[in-house]
Amino acid sequence: MQTEHLKSVLLIALIVSSLLLTLALWNHQPDFEVVQTEDDLVDAQLEDGHRLTKRDVLSPTEFVFHTDQSLAPLALLNQEREQALFEQVQEISLYNFSVFNLNEEWWEDHDNRLEIMFPTTYSSAVIYDVFGIDADEQIPTASFNRIEIVLDHDGFQVVFRNDEDERVIGASMQNYSDEVEELEAFMSEEEVVSLDTIESSRGQTIYLPNEFDRDVLLFSYTEIPSEPFQSVLFTNPSVVRSGYTTEGYTNLVDGTRELIIQPEQISFTNLTNEQQSEEHELTHYELLDQVQNFINTHNGFAFEEPFHYFVSEVENNPNSSVVEYSMSYEGIPIFYNQEIASMSVAWHNQEVYQYERPLISLVDYRGVGRKASEVPSSEDVIDILESENYRGSAIYDVTLGYRVREQDGSQGQVYELVPSWYVKGVHGWHPLIIPSEYTGGDQRAMGAN
Repeated sequence: MQTEHLKSVLLIALIVSSLLLTLALWNHQPDFEVVQTEDDLVDAQLEDGHRLTKRDVLSPTEFVFHTDQSLAPLALLNQEREQALFEQVQEISLYNFSVFNLNEEWWEDHDNRLEIMFPTTYSSAVIYDVFGIDADEQIPTASFNRIEIVLDHDGFQVVFRNDEDERVIGASMQNYSDEVEELEAFMSEEEVVSLDTIESSRGQTIYLPNEFDRDVLLFSYTEIPSEPFQSVLFTNPSVVRSGYTTEGYTNLVDGTRELIIQPEQISFTNLTNEQQSEEHELTHYELLDQVQNFINTHNGFAFEEPFHYFVSEVENNPNSSVVEYSMSYEGIPIFYNQEIASMSVAWHNQEVYQYERPLISLVDYRGVGRKASEVPSSEDVIDILESENYRGSAIYDVTLGYRVREQDGSQGQVYELVPSWYVKGVHGWHPLIIPSEYTGGDQRAMGAN
């Protein structure tokens, strides 16, 4: 009897100890700690962020004025004035949209026109947003990355075209003569610069300014808090736990979602939303619209004028649905460093799959740091592109933009915008590879990176 009683006591003790051990293992998290409780969740919005419309972010990056009064195409010397010009263009009333074909030879025969180029290809549905056109107006389905305003044509006066396709959308302008007169008056009052040209791999003309500002601009910055993104990106922030990556960055997880917080940016991934479902296929416009709404819900466009965000890439296919926004300064695009100058959203099944964005915002202008004497001229750029370095390489576009980086010796307190040439190829924009003979061995030139 005593033996049976002892066995019962031992059995109960084993069960209790097993339960305690299970509970201890369940609660034991060696590398993570709870980030937030329900009582200290923060507002899921950026306090100093902005909400932008599609009209705000569908911004062109180049304006070229073709006129029979000049042998060379022209551009505005002050690129900040391009925004005012585009706002004037957006006020033009358009009607009578139709589709037809135009080849490159047609454009060569029409000298008087304003060519407006965009950084990526858009669906024709965004024309409603760009020009504020009434929904009752029928716009044919197509794509475009350029708008041509023909200044001396009796038929169609505005053409939306894609440089990869001869199929274009034409439209008529209300009060055509008055609108043309206003555009020509605008250009006549502005300082202009001549453009050198080179042919792209697709047979299109690439325009390069032969005069540009070489000033390296200095800025201080403000930090964007990461806490609001925990409420935005996790369905139940109170169960999120914190740890560290092998590189030492903060790593927030809830079992299916991961947010990595670096000094200059955050990277989020929803691991359960990697595969795209055919049931949730979106049009180009729907993708842009849903991503834009997602960013606006948390006031995600954080910048101060004259910085601005614009849509720099929209990729929509069965393997990838991504919208990328890039920064510009006074209308000049900023390409690198990506952690500071751009944000991107991968959008699967009508919700966020991946989200990368900056955690710092450039604010106060500190003046000119130096002259970027190492930046080659437009003539040198053409020589470089026609040299062995680029033989056999696809060249779709070339532009002068900014590179953003920490100023040497500033201990991360000051950032500089450096004028730099960029080349668009098969894999997007990359710094121009500059041979040493064009830089005098200056390792700050883009080719050294």
